[in-house]
Amino acid sequence: MQRSRTAGKGCLLSLITLNFAGPMIMCNTAKFDEAMFRLAWRTLTSAIAYAFTMSAQDDHVIQKAITGFRQCASLAGHFHLPDVFDTIVQSLSSATGLLDDSEGGYQMANYPVIEKENQTVTISPLSIRFGQSYRSQLATVVLFTIANGNGSAIREGWLQIFEMFQTLFLYSLLPTPMLQMEDFLAGTTTIPMKVTALAPSPERRPESGLLSTLSSYLLTPYGSNSEALVVETSDEDVENTLVAVDSLSSCKLEELYAEIL
Repeated sequence: MQRSRTAGKGCLLSLITLNFAGPMIMCNTAKFDEAMFRLAWRTLTSAIAYAFTMSAQDDHVIQKAITGFRQCASLAGHFHLPDVFDTIVQSLSSATGLLDDSEGGYQMANYPVIEKENQTVTISPLSIRFGQSYRSQLATVVLFTIANGNGSAIREGWLQIFEMFQTLFLYSLLPTPMLQMEDFLAGTTTIPMKVTALAPSPERRPESGLLSTLSSYLLTPYGSNSEALVVETSDEDVENTLVAVDSLSSCKLEELYAEIL
């Protein structure tokens, strides 16, 4: 009974307050947009990144998350908030599959190179994996689309961007202009890629018989550097690599690289 009386008094007080308040006016103004975005952008980007990461198989959710990243980037550029760009780059870079997360780092190797559709492509485990992952391709395209034109607003995000550049360079997936350097004497030259050399086999005394044959078999280069060997590729591997190349070409990496030079 006491609780009902208290609730009734509260409602009566609210009605009295409304009688003395002025009329509610709907204002179509953007005066408070910046303040609201400054308060909410961290929570928004975290929620979008979580949805993007946890919904790897749901194309609809992935596209909605990408749209959210783009809209946050547009607001960040309008309100001059560089921290938002760094957060977006760091969130998307982890979903591209182009960061070096291996213990010993990526190792350069002699991967097969083929001619296909009037272009030279390198078939590598990274190009195959990237060509198979729609999520990785979409994250990469959106990341570099946001970075292009907003390079001056990015601060800490350059670490992830250059790490991705390094990965793409090691697997020969960068566009041709980024694989060349200017030399005042020799002109434009291609940056050479140095592959880890095979370890020299120790000198052994000549042997004969079964022991010599067995030791020769065990000391072949297969155990020392198997990644440097040319691996046969299938039509599916070639198709996935072409998809990866087309996806990366739409990122306009050379334009972003030229923007920071």
